Amino acid sequence: MIRDFCVIVPAYNEEKVISSSLRSLKNVFDPCDIYVVSDGSTDNTASLASLEGVNVLNLKKNRGKALAQEKVIKCKKLTKRYKYVLFSDADSQIDANFLIAAKVHLSKNPALIVGTVKAHRKGFISAFRTFEYGLSHRVYKTAQNFIKTITVAPGCASLYNSQVLEKLNLKSETLTEDFDLTIQIHKGELGDIIYASNAIVTTQDPINLKDYWKQVLRWNIGTWQNYFLHKLYKMNKKFNLELNFLFLDNVMWIVSLVFGILFPAVLLHIVAGVTITIYSFALIIALLEKKLWVVPYIPVFPLFFVINIISYFYALFRVIYITKKKKTFSWNKVSRFEVN
Repeated sequence: MIRDFCVIVPAYNEEKVISSSLRSLKNVFDPCDIYVVSDGSTDNTASLASLEGVNVLNLKKNRGKALAQEKVIKCKKLTKRYKYVLFSDADSQIDANFLIAAKVHLSKNPALIVGTVKAHRKGFISAFRTFEYGLSHRVYKTAQNFIKTITVAPGCASLYNSQVLEKLNLKSETLTEDFDLTIQIHKGELGDIIYASNAIVTTQDPINLKDYWKQVLRWNIGTWQNYFLHKLYKMNKKFNLELNFLFLDNVMWIVSLVFGILFPAVLLHIVAGVTITIYSFALIIALLEKKLWVVPYIPVFPLFFVINIISYFYALFRVIYITKKKKTFSWNKVSRFEVN
């Protein structure tokens, strides 16, 4: 008998968060439908997961997230035994109504249903991420859902049709396997990717600027890796056009900076305009998300935009340089905090 849903949780040294994550999942899934793959963990991740009564595949060697997911799918024959497979993360907690919100879209037989990611409340970085996630989902993903060009299915909140999942190459050559899989669905024309705004997953964000830099650098390196791997610079598909249009946003930030340096007389006006824009959108998102605790942190938000832009172009340099040297990138795992 084929069951409807299962969830995969890849985990590498996640003893601080794995138990709370699995408890939230058990509010939505039967424990027999939860599959944890401990990816060569050297801490108590596997044993703590076992205590929660879920399925645990304990890999002795670290393979990386994408290969760990592939391993558990093949070992447990998940695409043969379930209609849909949810990819989640060990540092994330799923909302109790996630599947209810996702099921609304099943009649359309989508290739993939994408949920909404929200940030745990944990200081000034999570405040910025609350703004960033709110903007990217309320504006970008809502618009992309309408024109059928959702660019990234988040790794912690993506529900795949098993028939489609079987056609995807899970051996990702990049640091952002979620972006890679999303592109494969678009390129292969394997079906619609639908945004379910009420299917919510709350995830952890870095707790210090060092970890924030490591995370955004990993994301940006993965973005550029996929950009070249899948030849996204070719303007021959609607998805490629949408992605390059989004890239222009980062280009405009750097152009504004260069313009300000070349013409110091207008630098103050550029800085003021950018700052006012960030503050205005941040305040609107805080109100829409009903997260007024974010407001006191808004003055530091421009700092994150500077970090993001530097990381974006530094990542491009790293991808070109490392690729020529035929070297590989490290994952750069960030610190976790316990969730009550």
